[in-house]
Amino acid sequence: MNKAPFYRQFYEQAGSWSENVDSEERIPATLAMIPKNINSILDVGCGDGTFLSSVDSIPFKAGLDFSFTALSYVKMLQKIQASSDAIPFKKNTFDCIVSTEVLEHLPPDIYDASLHEIQRVAKRYILISVPFLEDLAQKQTRCSQCGFIFHMFLHLRSFDISKLEKIFPSYSLREYQFSGPKERTFPKWLLKIRRKYGRRWEWDKDAMCPKCGYKSEQPPKRSVVSVFTTLLAGLAKKRHPKWASVLYEKK
Repeated sequence: MNKAPFYRQFYEQAGSWSENVDSEERIPATLAMIPKNINSILDVGCGDGTFLSSVDSIPFKAGLDFSFTALSYVKMLQKIQASSDAIPFKKNTFDCIVSTEVLEHLPPDIYDASLHEIQRVAKRYILISVPFLEDLAQKQTRCSQCGFIFHMFLHLRSFDISKLEKIFPSYSLREYQFSGPKERTFPKWLLKIRRKYGRRWEWDKDAMCPKCGYKSEQPPKRSVVSVFTTLLAGLAKKRHPKWASVLYEKK
């Protein structure tokens, strides 16, 4: 399947790039990590511009996004329609590059090129936020039309501190903060029972199958087994912070 048309369709739909209620803790925590001594900042994957809209102290702010729809909602920023793997600015253009809840979504070839581009355009700092210690299998859904199994938010990779220390080779990890509600993780054995016998997969109203493009309007029906595994998981689940915000400084 050629994924380019799918990604265009997915990110042009309203809601795929907007912030949700859970992000109310992450946004202030990440904003507080923006260095004070900067004059320019670029938000790569800015969505509707929510993140930088409340920042008044930086003289030049710009937002870049792949989605035309998302950019139509952006206010108070210079906005650029482009992909993160081809940022249309010269080397060292911005004092700080920000990218929040973007890197986990990028296909492998775009991911590697985007990391390079972010480092190229950043002059002094890089600030990102990503899901922390996410078990990708936990949020898989199954398309009710074609049976394809995929992450309901299209996350393709997970991050821990060790991985975060290495993704920008020309930068040093300076600081990180955790935020958001604690994520609960099903033990793998219980997740298998839930899926195989309870026929219970995760669901989100905006989840679009990357194979056939179908969106399910209704969550899957509960079964006795799925209810039982939910109750049992309350005792067995591990908990960890939902997001990590990480600040890097050029070496």
